[in-house]
Amino acid sequence: MKIALLLLLVAAFASAQRITTIQLDGVQYFVSRMNPYSPELNYFLAYQYCRSLGLQLASFETKEKADTMTQYLKNAGYVKYDFWTSGNKLGTDMFLWMSTGLPFNATFDYMLRRPGNRPADVPPGTEPQRVARESGDSGSADGCVAMAAPTLAWEAQDCTLVKDFICEQTRCYYYNYGSIPVSATQG
Repeated sequence: MKIALLLLLVAAFASAQRITTIQLDGVQYFVSRMNPYSPELNYFLAYQYCRSLGLQLASFETKEKADTMTQYLKNAGYVKYDFWTSGNKLGTDMFLWMSTGLPFNATFDYMLRRPGNRPADVPPGTEPQRVARESGDSGSADGCVAMAAPTLAWEAQDCTLVKDFICEQTRCYYYNYGSIPVSATQG
């Protein structure tokens, strides 16, 4: 009886460590909304949660990568939820991808812009050249980027708001080990 209980506890612990990911264009993603035990978290806790899984908040440096994730979320019916990405302007006046340190790409712009939300040093009609530049403070009030419902456009939001989030496989882990030990479903 004790052995059966011990085996049951070991099996329960092992299954609790498994996460479900999706693979899109060769990258493994963890979408918190598709995992029933993942809580909605603020930006900072979402970052820590991803790191605790050996992952990182997702960065979308290319149009293809951004479009693929947006299409997946739409097809999965997640358009009514907001998702944290690694994008932020914490400590700077530029939006950067926290996971890579790269600035937002100026060749495509998925940032949701409010009327009149243009830095003073950028002439009208030239925003795509300076997409990473923002005016205002560089704190947490509107310093973190979420894919915002219902369009999943990128929107600067308060980092302390609680949301779903998207993690991706870290590049160094991928290069060193090939793949992560998770359950994967094809997206």
